[in-house]
Amino acid sequence: MTLKINRLESIYSCIGAHPFIVSFLICLLLTPFCFGAESNITGSSVLFTSLLIAVIVLYSVYRLHSSERLNKPASVLLAAGLILSDIILTAYFGSTQAKAFWIFIAGAALLILFKMFVQVSEKGIEKLTCFYIISGSFLIKLFYVLTTSCYTRQNDVHKFGGSIGHAAYIEYLLNNRRLPDFDVREVWQFYHPPLHHAISAGWINFLESCGVDHNFARESLQMLTLFYSTACVIVVYKILRHFNFKGAALYIPLAVFAFHPSYILMSGSINNDMLSVLFILSAVLNTLKWRENPTLPNILKIAVSIGLGMMTKLSAGLVAPAVAFVFAAALFSGRKKIRSLICQYAAFGAVCCPLGLWWGIRNYIKFKVPITYVPGLDLNSSQYIGEIPFLKRITDFSSAQFESVFEQWESRGSYNEYNPTVAILKNSLFGESINESNFAGEILFIPKIFFWVGTALAVISVLLMIIYTIRKSTVLKWDIKAFFWIFYIVMMVNFYSFCYKFPHTCTQNFRYIIPTVMIGCVFIGTMLNDGLENCRQKSLTLTSKCITIISAAFVILSFFTYFFLCANVN
Repeated sequence: MTLKINRLESIYSCIGAHPFIVSFLICLLLTPFCFGAESNITGSSVLFTSLLIAVIVLYSVYRLHSSERLNKPASVLLAAGLILSDIILTAYFGSTQAKAFWIFIAGAALLILFKMFVQVSEKGIEKLTCFYIISGSFLIKLFYVLTTSCYTRQNDVHKFGGSIGHAAYIEYLLNNRRLPDFDVREVWQFYHPPLHHAISAGWINFLESCGVDHNFARESLQMLTLFYSTACVIVVYKILRHFNFKGAALYIPLAVFAFHPSYILMSGSINNDMLSVLFILSAVLNTLKWRENPTLPNILKIAVSIGLGMMTKLSAGLVAPAVAFVFAAALFSGRKKIRSLICQYAAFGAVCCPLGLWWGIRNYIKFKVPITYVPGLDLNSSQYIGEIPFLKRITDFSSAQFESVFEQWESRGSYNEYNPTVAILKNSLFGESINESNFAGEILFIPKIFFWVGTALAVISVLLMIIYTIRKSTVLKWDIKAFFWIFYIVMMVNFYSFCYKFPHTCTQNFRYIIPTVMIGCVFIGTMLNDGLENCRQKSLTLTSKCITIISAAFVILSFFTYFFLCANVN
């Protein structure tokens, strides 16, 4: 059966107008069913879902009968068969331990059926394809969340009911209903601005007020970060559309970003990283929009994005120098609008600075905590690598470091990863905790190949940035190129400086530079766009095809790596 084109496009228009609200509602509706873990799926939620499916089946059959597409006997037989199937599948699902796996299969089946039986106009094909990419990445991230505890592969979370870490920070706000009234240097991770932790505390409080168990409520925090990760994909889709990328130039970079492992891993991480990245990407999108249309509402969107980002994690302010450059370029080129621009910049500062800096200023006034304070680790830590000179660390690319594609730790019987560049290549794909033990021997070749494809794609992305710094592009103007380069350089300098000041293996984490994925995707899209527009240039077409193949391999290998990682948990 085929839905009417105009009806489907009206649905897409509604979703397209409110994609973030729709994504949040999906995560919110899934929460009572699973509370962020397959082990939290109760018999009552399975029964409720089964009854809901039965109602949908009966209503659908009734609509088919009332529209005279099915006669009465056929309608009764179809309804009976579907209800019987629902009962059998519900009984099986309720008894199986691999609930997350079957949820993934069910979601994939729905997308496949949607693809098979739904037609859209030629105008809607592009949006529909992007919908499939975003939905597919949501499924693998949901699969990861359901098979990953709020204690698994986390960064500085520690444990609920404890006294340190992000978990304790969230519970402090939940239990005390106030900000820390002590020197935040005294408790590990309490130095962070409180936005993410306050939202998380509010989320737990809401669920508990509805009668949800505390353990279920705290595990369901992953549904929040799942939404943040999905929202990041939507923002990047909007960034790519801003440059009018079409076809492969839109699909390939969007898929690379949507299925990038760092965003899969972060979808299950309950610290403040994912929300801060969402605000950073929002600041980038709004800066691009303001450059095209420099109005007060647009510049205030940038101010709110950066301000809330810094209220989540101070490092979100790393995007500010690049934004400031765009502001300066606009001021220089728009001399006739100097007064208007200066008024906008004043409004920007009046909104952004209080939002982004109030926490640091408060702590400095009350407890003399430096605004840019970051706690260091003990020099006696098992992951300390300061005995290796920094110059040697950043220049040593010996083959021994590539014998394993997974990040190495002395505490796990190996050596401490010491080269920041090598570390982020491994960490960006597998995080700190994934290693050979997470995969069956017969499929271990997949993550190994994935590492080298991912490394190749990372190198290609940087080369494309360099090439398009010199080469003219119909898509990227000089100030936008500079914007991305400044943002990239600030992040990388901050990262290597961080590795120098704090010589520990955990410092070399890709999460500190995770927005670079978006920058790489923009330049990949630019290259593919030029290849499509200049199809007569054989060298350009060949290069575009090679990048397409490598990117597609990256997406496929990422999917299978994390599918098998999640399936191996059960």
